[in-house]
Amino acid sequence: MSEDEKLKVHLEAGIAIYNSGEYHAAHGAWERYWLKLEKGSEDRLFLQGLIQFTAIIYHGTNENWRGMRGLVESSLGYLEKIPEVYRGVDIGLIREYLIEISQDVESFSQEKIPIIAYRGDKMELAGLEIESVFLAAEVISEEVEAYEYEIIKEAISYARGGFEEGKYKKIEQLIVAFVKNPDLRGMAYGQIRSRVERMRESGKDIKKLFG
Repeated sequence: MSEDEKLKVHLEAGIAIYNSGEYHAAHGAWERYWLKLEKGSEDRLFLQGLIQFTAIIYHGTNENWRGMRGLVESSLGYLEKIPEVYRGVDIGLIREYLIEISQDVESFSQEKIPIIAYRGDKMELAGLEIESVFLAAEVISEEVEAYEYEIIKEAISYARGGFEEGKYKKIEQLIVAFVKNPDLRGMAYGQIRSRVERMRESGKDIKKLFG
């Protein structure tokens, strides 16, 4: 996978998570890739601006006006030289919102939270391709205490390992459901956990047999 393809995976996962209303979790998808980028590069500034933008929205939903004030100016600073549309993201729309909210952060309204427009549309969880789904699953499991990150990570490794042979298709389907169907997330996680635990036990039995 090329670096542009990797960035696309991270970008789309984060945008879809944000647009689903999970504002704090969204930064996790971008931060993983942002940390690898060269300081001062356009991609790094772009992702840093998005990360801070989602933090602003998160603070707003919690009425943390001080936290918002501290980030509005710096987010604008990161995004000021980024083109109106960059990597498919409507940066102009984000800048307009930041400029407006900077006048009075306490005017923040849950009903007026902007979407992140991507390729002229609203990127949603349902539209994610499989690698972005896997990344989103990891990010969500890190964010939400009810889900164990290691279980999700292990399930993804099974799904990836079985692609060519067509094995573990059910686990892949459950991971997709975990990400794309928030209302069924708890149920999907329960089934993922059950399958991973059975595979762990099976692995122990094989180890005993040949150990």
